[in-house]
Amino acid sequence: MHGPLDEIGLIEVLQLLERGGRSGILRVSGPDPAMPRTMRIHEGRVVALDPDASEAALSRALVRRHLALPDDRDGTSIDPAVRDMVRQRLAQRALGTMLHWTRGRFDFSEGRTAPGPLDWSADALVLALVEDESRRVALAEALDDWHMVPEFEAPAVIAEGDRVTLDPLDWRILDATDGNRDVAAIAARLEEPLEDVGDHIRGLQAAAILQLRPAARGSQSPSVEAPGQGRHDDAVGRLRQRVAREPDDAEGWRALGLAEVGAGRFDLAIEAWSTWQRAAPERADDAAMLILAARTMMEALRDSDE
Repeated sequence: MHGPLDEIGLIEVLQLLERGGRSGILRVSGPDPAMPRTMRIHEGRVVALDPDASEAALSRALVRRHLALPDDRDGTSIDPAVRDMVRQRLAQRALGTMLHWTRGRFDFSEGRTAPGPLDWSADALVLALVEDESRRVALAEALDDWHMVPEFEAPAVIAEGDRVTLDPLDWRILDATDGNRDVAAIAARLEEPLEDVGDHIRGLQAAAILQLRPAARGSQSPSVEAPGQGRHDDAVGRLRQRVAREPDDAEGWRALGLAEVGAGRFDLAIEAWSTWQRAAPERADDAAMLILAARTMMEALRDSDE
């Protein structure tokens, strides 16, 4: 099985392999043909991804995150659960990027394979991507679109805070905190996902180690109202009022889709994201990925009902 990605997307390929329970090697070349990816498929599930979640990539990530010393690159002294968490994160980030590819090709060679360090189904992958997007929107709202600037609390305030256990990412964030860099700049400096850095910064704020202040900026765009747990319907109402006032508000349509997903209304989410796609053609690939994820969830629900 082979073909161009502009005719059949990677998620459709993975869904076909999963439904057929196929095993073999899936090679994918994206916009840069010099950097192909290789996925090992075992009984329809992605069980290995090279080079992004290979042993070499995992070793580099462990050292960069200060979870392993340079002379312990194999990570034999690291908790296996930590190794697995880092590998899963590497794979998820890489697959999330690959699912947006509309240029390139795929080639699947069937053959015997064995289980591997990963265990991703196509449906689980798209659901994880939707959840990540929702989390990202919520954090962006709380952190002023990633422009909040963390700075240290006064020593007396820190001393009065609860005793906390800091992990390596916490320490790296504290090392990069200078009262000038905003959340986005710190994430870029550490080469870590915005949402991970944002989560940890909010944890350090709750522990009374850091405080957050708005960046000194000129004009600011209105923040996106992100759907929070237990208030999806309220968010939908507010967002529908917002896009009714401003039909070209691309971010409003994007957030509305996430709110509808949170409320379990995938058909309405697809409508909102389709409008987002038209309002922001430069984000067409992102919108298409979320639309595909919502359709996948609708199909999964229909299958379970049947």
